[in-house]
Amino acid sequence: MEKSKNLAVIILAAGKSSRLEGKTKQLLKYQDESLIKIAVKKALKISSDVFVVLGHEKEQCMKELKDFNINIVINENYHQGMGTSISKAIKYTQDFENSMIMLCDQPFIPTSHYEELKSSLISEVIIASKYNNNSLVPAIFPKKYYEELLKLNEDKGAKSLLNKHSHITLELSSEMAIDIDTSEDVDLYLRKDSNSVI
Repeated sequence: MEKSKNLAVIILAAGKSSRLEGKTKQLLKYQDESLIKIAVKKALKISSDVFVVLGHEKEQCMKELKDFNINIVINENYHQGMGTSISKAIKYTQDFENSMIMLCDQPFIPTSHYEELKSSLISEVIIASKYNNNSLVPAIFPKKYYEELLKLNEDKGAKSLLNKHSHITLELSSEMAIDIDTSEDVDLYLRKDSNSVI
């Protein structure tokens, strides 16, 4: 697929995963591959400019990603919430016309959905994913919204902008949009016999 210099992809992978009983979410395996590596491989199919925000267990995560041609962004304030990771990353993507924000803990979103988001780009219009009756990330934010994204400084994430501004949404089934947040999620969705499709 043709890669676009118009679009940077930001992967949020800095959180501590407090509900995973000591496990590091980014390094959890699905079909013998870590969640962070799965996310990076998909992102690189969308853009050659990928920015991965790390914080918790950053050294281990960096080792996991050493073979990829990506940009690592360290968020020392990751414990303050997702908003700090977004604002940190946007500082590095300000020269791009658009930035896609995606999470590392949604391994079942197919590459085709990210490609559809990209192909739906309209100048200065936010393109978001819709699932569970909400507009959420993965989403693409045009440059005109960077100033607001730079001001995020707590655990609001990008949803606050989606609630505030008009945008286009692309449907995503709830089965594909599963977040891996708890040990129960790990047992239920990441086990070897899972039928989920990446």
